[in-house]
Amino acid sequence: MAGAVCVDARVARRPGLRLTRGMRLDVQVDVERLRPQAAARSGPLAPVIHVLYRDEWLVSVAKPAGLQTHAAADTRLDDLVSATRRLLNVPYLGVHHRLDRDTSGVVLFSLDPAANAGLAAAFADRAVDKVYHALTTPGARVPGRPWRVEGLLALSGSGLRARMTRVAAGGKRAETSFVVRQRLPRACVVEARPLTGRKHQIRAHLAECGLPILGDRRYGGPTAVGGARVVRAMLHAVRLTLPHPVSGRSLRIECPYPEDFASLLRQLGGRLDTTKPSR
Repeated sequence: MAGAVCVDARVARRPGLRLTRGMRLDVQVDVERLRPQAAARSGPLAPVIHVLYRDEWLVSVAKPAGLQTHAAADTRLDDLVSATRRLLNVPYLGVHHRLDRDTSGVVLFSLDPAANAGLAAAFADRAVDKVYHALTTPGARVPGRPWRVEGLLALSGSGLRARMTRVAAGGKRAETSFVVRQRLPRACVVEARPLTGRKHQIRAHLAECGLPILGDRRYGGPTAVGGARVVRAMLHAVRLTLPHPVSGRSLRIECPYPEDFASLLRQLGGRLDTTKPSR
């Protein structure tokens, strides 16, 4: 479930997947975590966490898809905060933002409480530039230039069918700017910058625009494209830019596409460069 198993170059998280002759399996194994002491502490399928940036006050890691940010009620499930604390062997992590379970990419924590006030102010004052890339359906009418979606969002439904929808009153204001980076025959690569931090904001806004994210069943995204199965919502937090909460200098943290995102993009004929705009 942590995304450590790939079948034919695609991440496979379904335990009941039937294997046939000729399939290629690639498995990432952290041998240290298989030892009895580590297994008792974190389980044999502990997620692989990569550090993107670290200093005396902050640490940023690449969250794998399929891993929740915070601990859940089910204590058998691992989470990013716990996994990062184990990796770094630190007593404290300050949490200032989160990603959905299926979303991969940059997450930033504080290592010292002295950084908390500055981080909280940066997020509250919109001084943090958050950039996401999504693989979406091609869309019937894809805008040719940047556009913005704003309005009130509220939760509708319950359980696995719960989703954020636009409402006329009673919801929370949500605003996201978008631009298409790549137009492909069977998909688009859309860059999203959320200006507010509402639950499922990017997913709901793209679905509203007729561009549901591939693999995002809750918001109408297809689970197969071009003959390839899409096992999760293809949304990746590619970059965070913010003033350092202690030094004040500009800090830019980037996270490459994970293998499942990159593999699907390659199959769809797209390029993997996360910095060049579409032409």
